[in-house]
Amino acid sequence: MRTFCVLSVVVFGLIFSIHSADAGRKRNGIVKEVENLVQEAMVEAPLNHEVCFSPEERCDLKLVRFVETAKASIDIAVFDINLDQLVHAILVASKKGVRVRVLVDIRQSKGPYSLASTLKKGGIEVRRGVQRGLMHHKFVIVDGKRLETGSFNYTNHASRANQENQVYLDEASIVSRFSSRFQKSWEQSREFGG
Repeated sequence: MRTFCVLSVVVFGLIFSIHSADAGRKRNGIVKEVENLVQEAMVEAPLNHEVCFSPEERCDLKLVRFVETAKASIDIAVFDINLDQLVHAILVASKKGVRVRVLVDIRQSKGPYSLASTLKKGGIEVRRGVQRGLMHHKFVIVDGKRLETGSFNYTNHASRANQENQVYLDEASIVSRFSSRFQKSWEQSREFGG
């Protein structure tokens, strides 16, 4: 149903714009915009053992769909986060009563493009890793049962430029190890102040 609604709006917008006075000049931009919207609408929530490679595939949207499946909890450990759609999905999940905890790298979260402060202002529990070296994890645990991990940072650059990877898993033994690591890192972290 979601796909049908998005496609209906896109088709209506395309038909309307083609009949405008500047149709020739605007057509290329509109067609590209329509292609992006259709591509977004077609991305489904990931299945177990699904793998995604950016920038060829929409790993950013796959991750957003994964977060949207959460019913009770989302635990995120990530070096860097600045994907608007992901931050929006996290905030929406929190407003629906999903408990969200985000652990970020202490230095990277102070960067000019980090959206960690946006999450904090939105009421999300955000902490900074204080370990020696970088907090370089990149994983999301949904409802304590499903996991996304890989090299993919939750950034625009990872989505559109870098060679990155993701894998989605629901094997209890693997998810349990990541959950234990998250909890240990969470307990050793500091409250995010900014």
